Amino acid sequence: MRDNGEPTWTGDPPYRGLQKQSPVDLGRPAVFDDPEEPFPWDHVSPRSIDPERWSAYQGYMAEIFEALGMNLDTPGTHRTPERFLRALLDSTSGYEGDANLLTAFPTECRGGPDCTLSQVIEGPIQFYALCEHHALPFFGVAHVGYVPHELIIGISKLTRLVRLFARRFTVQERMGVEIIDTLLSLLEPHGVAVHLSATHLCTQMRGVREDQSKTWTSFWRGSYEGEPAMREEFLRTVQSSRR
Repeated sequence: MRDNGEPTWTGDPPYRGLQKQSPVDLGRPAVFDDPEEPFPWDHVSPRSIDPERWSAYQGYMAEIFEALGMNLDTPGTHRTPERFLRALLDSTSGYEGDANLLTAFPTECRGGPDCTLSQVIEGPIQFYALCEHHALPFFGVAHVGYVPHELIIGISKLTRLVRLFARRFTVQERMGVEIIDTLLSLLEPHGVAVHLSATHLCTQMRGVREDQSKTWTSFWRGSYEGEPAMREEFLRTVQSSRR
């Protein structure tokens, strides 16, 4: 058996040899790549499942896979229930974070309430999410823009913020609202814009089986709502990044 740091397994015929000997810790080690971030805000509440429940879940998945036609008695599939659950848990790790704990920094804006800096635009930011309707993936890119007032956040945090809300069971419309509302609450900027473009496998693998369509959603707050030129600049940047 490989020793890769994971808990070992013991035979259990009802669950195809997939019984945990120790609790399943779903959290990932923190990566402190930013000395200004005192703790991993995107892994505040790591999830865990006790061994008995984990074994039961694997058993349920084994029954479902077999009912759908999968042969679990092959070298390539006998651990598929376990791998599926681990992949599902990793894909929903966004539930472990708290975006309200992001660290903001002061800007160089010293002109009072009317002081305005040029907009900051980050993208394309790749993301992968699970649709809450069918639990199938949707994936694409996000662009985030905001006009700072007195506070800013590190550029990399915009990427991590998008992925925090993407790595959940969600819908594209809610994901955009969560991103934009978090930035409004955290930074109190003059304006925020979010543009999402995604491919939804729930329309490609099933249903209408449309293999070319994408879904675009745009969200505007503050100065972006009232200033067409600012929206146009943001959308031109989005368009140019696709080339």
